[in-house]
Amino acid sequence: MKPLNPSNRFVPIIVLLLLLASSLVVFSLLYNMALEAGQKVSGWTIVLSLIPFLLGLWFYFISIRQRNLIDSLQAQIEALKLQIEAFMKSQKKESSQEVRKEVVDYKKLLEKIIPITPTDDIAKYGETLLANIAKTVEIVQGQLYLKDLQTEVFRFRAGYAFFSETTPPEYREGETLAGQVAKNQKLINIDNIPEGYITILSGLGKGSPKHLIIAPIISPDNKTIGIMELASFKPFGIEHEELFSLLGRKLGEIFNVNQQ
Repeated sequence: MKPLNPSNRFVPIIVLLLLLASSLVVFSLLYNMALEAGQKVSGWTIVLSLIPFLLGLWFYFISIRQRNLIDSLQAQIEALKLQIEAFMKSQKKESSQEVRKEVVDYKKLLEKIIPITPTDDIAKYGETLLANIAKTVEIVQGQLYLKDLQTEVFRFRAGYAFFSETTPPEYREGETLAGQVAKNQKLINIDNIPEGYITILSGLGKGSPKHLIIAPIISPDNKTIGIMELASFKPFGIEHEELFSLLGRKLGEIFNVNQQ
């Protein structure tokens, strides 16, 4: 329903005045007719002449009531709009604060994950690193591979909850998924990995995680010097991909210094 504009607000009053004028005209005509006929003006004549005016008066009050109702609804709508705008601004502000908080959280997570111990003993350092990842992200298995600068081969250096009846495989850039990650320098997030691809042993028996992230470790001069394979029973989200991408860069700085 469209609100009445200022000019339309005077319409009921104008109509009421016109009806009053018409009532007076009708009464005047009936009165003159009665005089010409030599009759007195009866009460019915007065009532009949006032009917248009009374109808107009009823229309006027209905119009006033409708206008007040419309004004009230408009005020409520405007108040609701202001509330919605305030709510949207508040949500936008909270959202931006959450984004900033997530950036800060990544830094805190990296501080919790990266060991402060020396890297002289790579195996021990790697085990501590993977254990910290497990505590923070709830992985159930992890493997760390570092590149042998002489042979250009990625060799297993540390593991977490790792079980294998054979020697851990070695990779070259471009070979297998891990080698492809090393070549492309891009993390991959895999869901529904085949049964038996990864085996977890515990007091409850064997289990096979369905979710795997393979992340490259990249040095400051933009070379892949390591690979992390991390498995979980829960899916990895975008926030995990971001975390492990940042971790790969940080570890690249640490291991690059150790190799020099």
